[in-house]
Amino acid sequence: MGKSPPYGRVNLPLWVCFLGCVAFFSGCIPHSERTVDALLLESFADPTGFVRPEQVHFKERQLERLTGDRPNLGSTDAAVWIRVSGWQGAPRNARVVLDNPTLDSVDAFILDGTRVLGTVESGAAHGRSSDLIPSFALPLNEAHELWFRVRSSKPILLPFSLTQVDRVEKMRDLRDLAAAVYSGMVLAILIYNMFLAFSTGQRTYFSYIFVVLTVGLVQWSFNGYDRLIWGQYSWMAVNGLVLMGALSGLAALVFARHFLEVRRHTPRWNRLIQVLLGVYGAALISAFVGQPRLAYNLVNLGALSAPAILVLSAVSWRKGNTSALWFLVAWTIFLIAVTMQALRDFGVVASTQMTAAFMPIGTVLEMLLLSFALGDRINVLKRSSDQANAKALAASLENERIVKEQNAELEARVRLRTEDLAKANRGLTNALDDLKGAQDQLIQNEKLASLGQMTAGIAHELNNPINYVQSNATSLRRDLEELIEIVNAHSLALEALSEGSPGAMEMVTSAREKARSLDLGFLIEESRQLIQGILDGADRTAHIVGGLRVFGRMDGDKLVAASLAELLEASITVLGNRARNRARIAVELEEGVPDLWCQSGKLSQVFMNIIVNAVQATESRWPEMEDRVVEVALTGVKDDDGKCEALQVVVRDNGTGMDELTRQRIFDPFYTTKDVGKGTGLGLSIVKGILDDHNAQVVVESETDAGTSFTLTFPLNADASAESEAA
Repeated sequence: MGKSPPYGRVNLPLWVCFLGCVAFFSGCIPHSERTVDALLLESFADPTGFVRPEQVHFKERQLERLTGDRPNLGSTDAAVWIRVSGWQGAPRNARVVLDNPTLDSVDAFILDGTRVLGTVESGAAHGRSSDLIPSFALPLNEAHELWFRVRSSKPILLPFSLTQVDRVEKMRDLRDLAAAVYSGMVLAILIYNMFLAFSTGQRTYFSYIFVVLTVGLVQWSFNGYDRLIWGQYSWMAVNGLVLMGALSGLAALVFARHFLEVRRHTPRWNRLIQVLLGVYGAALISAFVGQPRLAYNLVNLGALSAPAILVLSAVSWRKGNTSALWFLVAWTIFLIAVTMQALRDFGVVASTQMTAAFMPIGTVLEMLLLSFALGDRINVLKRSSDQANAKALAASLENERIVKEQNAELEARVRLRTEDLAKANRGLTNALDDLKGAQDQLIQNEKLASLGQMTAGIAHELNNPINYVQSNATSLRRDLEELIEIVNAHSLALEALSEGSPGAMEMVTSAREKARSLDLGFLIEESRQLIQGILDGADRTAHIVGGLRVFGRMDGDKLVAASLAELLEASITVLGNRARNRARIAVELEEGVPDLWCQSGKLSQVFMNIIVNAVQATESRWPEMEDRVVEVALTGVKDDDGKCEALQVVVRDNGTGMDELTRQRIFDPFYTTKDVGKGTGLGLSIVKGILDDHNAQVVVESETDAGTSFTLTFPLNADASAESEAA
């Protein structure tokens, strides 16, 4: 006999450790110091939900006495009002505790007749993780009344108790400790199975990981700890238990179908599993469309799958699936735990520390046994795999002998063929060198041609604002001369008035007449407009010169930190009438994006080439300029942590577009769709080479008669090597 398989071995220390954790966990379950029997609970239902605290005294005749230490009112759409009595005579440090974190909302009111003296809000909808065991202070006056209004999409279970403040804190600490122990055990099982899943690659292990995760989250939801995950989202806090329950059911069914090999051993049961999967799927849909009560009932209906899976595992075991025995035992323990929890909720079984620990202990034991079941399954597969490997090894050795004989013959043939190829390769290398030289010359010519067209465009762009400034300056000089005449006339009249000259009034009248004849108000307004026009022309000229300065940093292969927003604006400015006067260019640049280590001059050439092509594409489709649109956008691409990891430039037009064959060849050297003499086919080829030097990704999307989109993505990898190269 060989050694026992490593995955299926269950050793005594592991069981001793587990049982010790179970005992510890049982002792951590909090238990109230004084049960609800010490309190008097009376309730009435409010179907409309509109009864206010001031009105509850009108409903006293509808009150019904609640009995038991965990009164269960079942599922209802109504709001339930509970009057709590029997606390009179308790010490001031006593608190009324409602140990049910699954209730959607719990509102406590202290009433003095029809007056509301105090209000406290609690429940899952408020999402407070510190309120998992809500406690409420007693009224200061024993003549006051203590009322609770409870709403819930789940069964309304009311485990009220009267407990001192220090005991409440101890209960919370013990609950947190129990949850931590339970979470640690689930996490250990989860990590163990994740390791085996990635080690073995078994699909069943991956589905079981989801089972462990969802079962653990269900227990968290039962105890209200799911608020630690989505406490600020009240919808998830209210519906988390239903969602986790549905996902847990789906995961258990999928895992059972894989593990028990239903399609192989019990194919007739596969239809039942599909129906149950549909029930859980309907529960998820109901929760998302705002039907939480229907979702909860569907999850309970899906719970019928538990005994069905139990029978299915027994049948699978009887038909030869030996690993199904582990599954049968694990599922039996789980059903016992669920049954005991239900009996405790309905008051059939007393609520004690031990009965409260049945559910978490049962789920942990179930997950542990299912882990052993998966280990046993791997052992079975391993033995089958060893037998298959032995047969494969014998076949491999025979194949190796045949391959060696064939390789010897092939090597001789390859040697002869290699010599022939080496001769041909030398001839091709010489031809390629000649071709590369010619190509470099053509690329240089293309750059010079682009520079010449750019220079003509810049001259035209600068000429327009300069002419505008010159024209405004001429008109302004004329207006200033007339204004000077008016000012001189008024100055002389004022001087005559101050000296008391005999003709002073005539001079004042003459000055006024001159101001009226020359239309002083018009001259002032026109002068302001002319000055503003001169300033606008100067700003436009400065903007063009600024764009030339950015474009003029022809830094060769040197990397510099440059703003892509400035490069894009400079490129559009330098293009001038080759772009803006031929199409509407919409520019949208995200603010705050970081600089890029790049060859700024070469990137400017890239942007100009793509924008010019976009404008020309719109000209080919639309006769009117108003219909031609070119969009230029710059955005930052962020990772999961919100850090910018790349910059993305998008140039989109509504031009003629391209078919798929043309789109695939646009970066090929000398390929062009333009007429003879209007293009060399090297522009986009040069663009592709520059982008490759920057490790940039380019994606081209195009559709005939719809337009083309160029998306350039530049990674932000300005590391030390780039800085040293820039230095």
